[in-house]
Formats: sequence, structure tokens, C-alpha cells
Amino acid sequence: MSTLIQYDPEWYALAKPMLAATRERLPLHDVKGRRAQIDVFLAAAGPFTLPDALDHIVHHAQAQDNHLIAIHHFRKKAVSHSESAPGPAIVHIHGGGYTCLSAADSAPSLAAWVQTTGVPMLSIDYRLAPEHPYPVPLEDCWAALNAGGALAASLALLARDRNLSPPLAKQILVYPMIDDRTETDQTGGLASFGIVDVITGWAAYLGDLYKNTEKEVPPYAAAARLEDAKGLPPLYLDCGQLDLFIHENVAFVNKFVAANNIPVECHIYPGVPHAFELFAPTSKAAQKALANRLEAIMSV
Repeated sequence: MSTLIQYDPEWYALAKPMLAATRERLPLHDVKGRRAQIDVFLAAAGPFTLPDALDHIVHHAQAQDNHLIAIHHFRKKAVSHSESAPGPAIVHIHGGGYTCLSAADSAPSLAAWVQTTGVPMLSIDYRLAPEHPYPVPLEDCWAALNAGGALAASLALLARDRNLSPPLAKQILVYPMIDDRTETDQTGGLASFGIVDVITGWAAYLGDLYKNTEKEVPPYAAAARLEDAKGLPPLYLDCGQLDLFIHENVAFVNKFVAANNIPVECHIYPGVPHAFELFAPTSKAAQKALANRLEAIMSV
């Protein structure tokens, strides 16, 4: 299959070495292998050191089954009473295809955002599939959200339908994995990972619900199945045009546009795949995305 869209030349020149290192395609349902592959990817970035101007505190919330959920809280150190006063905060839910990564893995990005914007970030260390399939990760996030602290879209829907008070001010989604029906690579093989990885993630997360013709997957499990976006908070979403999730992301944005009266901001970056800013953080595409995300955070 060929595609008219090619890699952004400047991004590809910077990303090529790391992109080549992730080209190994693992067998279907090999979650352990994928976790190991991501660990190698993260290790290449080197150790993380928390900036002196920031605090990193770990809170805990209790899940329905009494499991203690860690919430990693990054904030600027207060130097005056006014700086310690209540204000807006971002609840962060890390990616990883429902099966990989942790809140701690996001520390470098979260620290950078807090240092730039001053807005505190609270990252939920929800339990992973397949050991803990739906609804455990979502309910972990719900418990953490009530403690003050692609799941982000489903959590916003859950917060609407469970009448969270005060309501969420905004949802900021970065190339979310939200449609369990996606099973075709329409990027011509230019995506940063394969469709088998997507299927592995959904099968692990949904368990018996995945491709079950007798049970319908609820939108709380796969946010793309949402029919009516009315009542949901303002939406920010960005995605690379060579991302396997581009079609489901655009369709999701259109539901918010159709709802009317919900502010929507969407950015599509041509010539870059999923996680493009991690492959080439100094590229123009990555810098544009960073600026847009920081602006979205500052608007909360």
C-alpha cells in the first residue's frame, strides 16, 4: 500500500535512528515483550532529575477493592502564601495502550510542563491490563479523580454521567487510543508501531468484551463509541497525520463539533506518527505541539 503523505523531512532526519530501533514487530498478545521494548526506549533518554524548583509528592487514593492508587503530584515550590493558594490543576492519565508505562515514566514531561506553566500536574498510576482489564483502570482513575487528583476521554464521560462536582474544566487529549474497532493501518506502514500492537492493547484491556458479538462495548470502555457529546467539557486534541489513531480522533472531534456550544480545538500535524515529539523533540512539529499543549494547559 502506498500513501501520498510522507514523513516530514526535518522530523524524519532527527527521528530516523530512534524510529529504526522501534521497527521490531512483536507477536499478537505479547504484552511482556512490548513492555520490555518500551523500557529500552525510555532508557535511551537517560535518568531523570527533578528540577530544584519543583516538588514531587506521591499521594494515594483507595480503589473500590481497597487497592491504593498512587497519584504523582508535580508542583512548583511555594515561595509565598499566594503561590500556595488553591487554583486549577491538570489530572494526567498516561498512555501506553492500556498495557504499558506508568505515571513515573511521564515525570520528565510533567516536570517540564509544570516548570513552564506553573500549573500543578497530578498523574494517576492506574493498574494495567491484561492483569487488570476494564473497568479496573477506569475505576482507578475515577477514585483518584475524586481524591483530588486514551482513559482520559472515557473518564471525562464518566465524570459527566456521574455528575462530578465541580465538573471538569477541560479535557486535553494527545493522540488518544479510543476506538476498539480500529484494525487497519491506513498510513502505508509509516506509523511508529503496528496495528498488531493496537489489537493487542484492546484485547488485553477489554478482555471478554473484545469482539464479543453478544455484548456491546460501552463508551466508558472505548470513548469513540460515544454518541452524544453534549454536557462534556471543552476539548483540546492533537494528533499526527501518520498516527494509526488519526481517523478515530477526527471522528471523535466531529462529535464535539456536532454537539454545538462546546469549545473545540484540534491540531493535526502532517508527516509525523504517534508519539512524534518523543522521537524528535527538537523538530518543528514537536515544538509546535508543545506550544499548543502548553497554551491549552494555561487556559484551564
